[in-house]
Amino acid sequence: MTESTACPPETTMTVAAGRRRASLLVIVALAVPILATCAGPSIEVSECDVALSVTMETLDARLTEDGTLRHGRAHERGDSEFFVSAEFLPVDEDDDFDGDILTWFTDDPAGSKFLSVDEHARDRSDWATADFGVSEDGAIASRGCVLVVRGEPESDECEERREEFC
Repeated sequence: MTESTACPPETTMTVAAGRRRASLLVIVALAVPILATCAGPSIEVSECDVALSVTMETLDARLTEDGTLRHGRAHERGDSEFFVSAEFLPVDEDDDFDGDILTWFTDDPAGSKFLSVDEHARDRSDWATADFGVSEDGAIASRGCVLVVRGEPESDECEERREEFC
């Protein structure tokens, strides 16, 4: 009789289970940084201001669909460069409806010249189309500032303890 050099069945199962666990750990170790990157940057709402009333009236006047703009926020990208975003509330929706966010670009928020940055602004207003999109530096921050209040009824944010917009 010769001695067998093969592992007993219990050891083989343990080695296989160990390999599966090690493989799972490698997958998790590789996936966590990728998922963290996919989550995207956090939006700092302190970088935005409540949009001027005149800005909102100017944008609202050129809407091509029945509805109103609310939660207007302005983000200054640089000297005399502003992104303005607002939530569109269709006329037939309730106050708690999550409307689309529309974004425009201007060099003067109190002025009368805006450019539509995203598809919703292009579809729902008759402002000229910007030659860049929402990935432009500053546009995402502007949209993020609206996102935090999206779907909420219009109110005075200072009364609602939103000091970051006061």
